[in-house]
Amino acid sequence: MDKSQQDTTDRHYVTDDESSITFNDGDPTAQLDLGGLFSNRFSNIMPVYSSPNGPTEIYAATRYGRRFILKGLKEQYRNDPIYTMALAKEFEIGIQLDHPNIRRTIGIETVDAIGKAIILEYIDGYPLNEIVAAGKLNMMDGRSIIGQIADALGYLHSKQVFHRDLKPSNILVSHLGNAVKVIDFNLSDSDEFIILKNPAGSRKYMAPEQLKAGAVPSAVTDIYSLGVIMKELAAMTGDEELELIAERCTNQNAEKRPQSIPHIKLPAPQPSIAHSLSTFLSSKILTYVMVCICLALTMTIAHLLLNPLS
Repeated sequence: MDKSQQDTTDRHYVTDDESSITFNDGDPTAQLDLGGLFSNRFSNIMPVYSSPNGPTEIYAATRYGRRFILKGLKEQYRNDPIYTMALAKEFEIGIQLDHPNIRRTIGIETVDAIGKAIILEYIDGYPLNEIVAAGKLNMMDGRSIIGQIADALGYLHSKQVFHRDLKPSNILVSHLGNAVKVIDFNLSDSDEFIILKNPAGSRKYMAPEQLKAGAVPSAVTDIYSLGVIMKELAAMTGDEELELIAERCTNQNAEKRPQSIPHIKLPAPQPSIAHSLSTFLSSKILTYVMVCICLALTMTIAHLLLNPLS
């Protein structure tokens, strides 16, 4: 055996479904078994959500030691060409997006027992609607969340993509740092696609013009949805400035809304000094301070009266 043949024999790698590797460095029995760490198959597949009226199902799964989200079709829809095309459209829209406030689309492939599925970034957090229901936001958090959603929408619109179903349940907020991720492009649209052009969205958050025949999605339709979310956060946090902006964004006349995200001019995450002072002057804290001052003055005067200076 010449030198080149020996080198090939000494460093020969054998894989079995990418789950084990054999090193034949003079010992054909030496084997390193790494279990499923390097397997390209998904494991621990757990159902997360099944659309009550729609065709999609969502699962959490593990591969390479990491968690992923799998989005596929219910069994009865898997061979339907319309829904298969819709899933492909969602993937094609998602794969072109790269923004810190948009959930990352990783790929699409056939998964055992699920069929064709979109592979999505796993986000450790809660949907915004659950956070609002729990009443766990302050004014600074609310403004920060709205600002991040607006940044994501501005990026989408720059790509000529319109979300069409923006609502709190399609916005995830991470456990750490209140980082926002806009999710679910199932109803999203762009000029590049010609399927499923019907009006879409959730009624409460849908712009009124989208209910008309021949409605066309646009930036202002997403801005209306953003405005409804603004109203909810403003009411929860007592943010009057955000409430005024929300009124503009939810104008029934689409032409009177801000026509793009940069035109909205959102307030800074930190409340203004004037607003902070106004809030303080109207708060219970000031009442307690004044009561304490009055009590202290009363006690001082009483002490002087009972112990006059000689």
